[in-house]
Amino acid sequence: MRRLKERSGLTYRELEQRAQDRGDVLARSTLSDVLQRQALPRPELLVAFLRACGVDDEREVAAWLETRSRIEAAPGGPRPRFLRSAFVAPAALALLIALLATGAWLLLPDDDARPSARPSAPHGWVEIRPARTTHLCLTEGRDRSGAYPNAVAAQRPCTEARPPHTYLKPVRGGPGSPYYIEWHHPKHGKGCLTIRRAAPAKNMLEPWDACTDANTDQHFRVEPAGTTGTATRYRLRPEGSSLCIGIGADDTRPEAEAVEEPCTGAADQQFLIENVA
Repeated sequence: MRRLKERSGLTYRELEQRAQDRGDVLARSTLSDVLQRQALPRPELLVAFLRACGVDDEREVAAWLETRSRIEAAPGGPRPRFLRSAFVAPAALALLIALLATGAWLLLPDDDARPSARPSAPHGWVEIRPARTTHLCLTEGRDRSGAYPNAVAAQRPCTEARPPHTYLKPVRGGPGSPYYIEWHHPKHGKGCLTIRRAAPAKNMLEPWDACTDANTDQHFRVEPAGTTGTATRYRLRPEGSSLCIGIGADDTRPEAEAVEEPCTGAADQQFLIENVA
């Protein structure tokens, strides 16, 4: 659970608020106590925590709950503040620790690396390329249906991708901060990619002049998603939802639009992000 919180980049307050927005209860003080291994989480608290961190797959949630049940049912199973109790038998304690370690390792998304080895996300001037079509770059395009005339994010040949120039800027200081994806254009100035919430072009990304800390539709978490050779693949996840940014309809053709959609772990939702001059 500690690893999952670290990887989410969310504070206790943000987790509590996310849970509240979903109709769940996740008190900051209780969660802090659990993550310090002072108490075994109640099933409902565990589910609220997982959902607040973006774990929406019911099979994953069920696997976490099964691991919790195994810990609770272990010989000499946990009493309140279980890992601090002097009355837990050494063999039972060893089993509990093994179960915790195994459960955390198997249930977290596969990033091909332990947290200590996980690279930090690139920032500054970057090039964002879909991992499947590395000759294409995420840049300015148009809604191919013609329903929306303004610029939206789409994949186009990298030789045609600039301008605009792309800049990744942390929204807040400190580790785990989400990023603005800024477009800098010599004619139109700076704009932050923002998820559209209304038709036409609903769920597509368009540049807005106003970049604000309050607009989570402009905040993107950059999460490692494995490696290709020596290059790290990344997921882009909007801070305001549990979804991912991917290429619409799993399309590999130029001009295909980037959209917010349910996370699948598929290659169309993975990107190579490299610094450029």
